[in-house]
Amino acid sequence: MESIFVVKQFELGWDVLDLLADTYLQEEYCTDILEIPDDKIYGTEMMEDGQLEIVLTDLEKSEFTEDWYINLNRISA
Repeated sequence: MESIFVVKQFELGWDVLDLLADTYLQEEYCTDILEIPDDKIYGTEMMEDGQLEIVLTDLEKSEFTEDWYINLNRISA
């Protein structure tokens, strides 16, 4: 199963301009701050309006109750 999330709000200390320029930083933000398992991240992309699109793959129903998934739903558009 594949899901797409759009993050509008970033944790303090993370600059949208830094994330805009560097795919590695986008994925680092996802794994370190949002605590998304690396193997679930299919890709990331900063959109022109400063929002981060996160594409997750290989999701299982059991993960929908994980803290990282619930938090991602909370901060996503």
